[in-house]
Amino acid sequence: MGNPKKKSKKVFIPLAAVVALAIGGAYYYYAEYSRYIKTDDAHVDSDNVAVSAKALGRIAKLYVDEQDSVKQGQLVAELDSTDLMAQKGQAEAMISQAQANQVQAEAKLAYDQENIKVLEVNLARAREDYDRAKQQIAGDVITKEQFGHIKKSYEAATAQLAAAKTQLSVSRSQIASANAAIGSANAQVGVIVSQLRNAKLYAPMDGVIAKRWLLAGDVAQPSQSIYTITNTSKLWVVLFIEESKLSGVHIGQAADFTLDTYPGVTFTGKVYAIGSNTAGQFSLIPANNASGNFTKVTQRVSVKVSIDGTRGEEPVSKYRILSGMSAVVKIIKD
Repeated sequence: MGNPKKKSKKVFIPLAAVVALAIGGAYYYYAEYSRYIKTDDAHVDSDNVAVSAKALGRIAKLYVDEQDSVKQGQLVAELDSTDLMAQKGQAEAMISQAQANQVQAEAKLAYDQENIKVLEVNLARAREDYDRAKQQIAGDVITKEQFGHIKKSYEAATAQLAAAKTQLSVSRSQIASANAAIGSANAQVGVIVSQLRNAKLYAPMDGVIAKRWLLAGDVAQPSQSIYTITNTSKLWVVLFIEESKLSGVHIGQAADFTLDTYPGVTFTGKVYAIGSNTAGQFSLIPANNASGNFTKVTQRVSVKVSIDGTRGEEPVSKYRILSGMSAVVKIIKD
């Protein structure tokens, strides 16, 4: 017969192991879930801004490339402006021609105004002669032939003044046309100057060229990205937690996180922003339950955590943290 004591020892060892595992599991659950809100649906994020052209144009020059640091206002690219410069030259020539026409029309207007003054004097004299002649012909002082000459002179003076006034109106119209042409050409030059200004592309903020999308010689479409600039001076961790856990999160709450790039290093931060919508609200095809086909899916809400320091002695500045790095975040429950 076997020894009963040995059999009891064989049974006790596995049972003790099971109890130890259960206790360890319970402690892990307590440590991980009762004290923290944990998620691995998280990554480092940053502000990313696109540099794009406002109008269609061929890229003439690229002054920076990927991983180059840039300052706000720095010239980073330039579109071909050959056609625009030619158009600007044509518009400026139109301005010069219109200005010359304006000067000529104003000189003609001044002449017409002086000429009208002379013709008005002539007409007044001719009218006096004509009125006197009508009295003289009635008294047989002058002959019909003489009266006819005086009448024709009066009619000619009247016609000359009328023609001069018509010419005055023409001169004024020519001045107005010249002014309109100058205004139109100036506006055209203004548009071209604006387009020339837009042909030079500047960095909208300090940062690093994270991506160059086009090459010199490529045709950039309006609003098409040529560069993407990342602001590396301000990084944060964005995480997405289940809506059922949101009630346990508030602004200012402490958080720890790790990065796959630096195993064993725990970084610290604080919750500083909580999304006002669930992530599903911004999906390309939002859920539509009007048809009656409904499948409940737990929604997630974005939370932003600052990057403040580490749990070790090394400062966070020692570590090269990049936008897009994967993270595991624990928000410490109050």
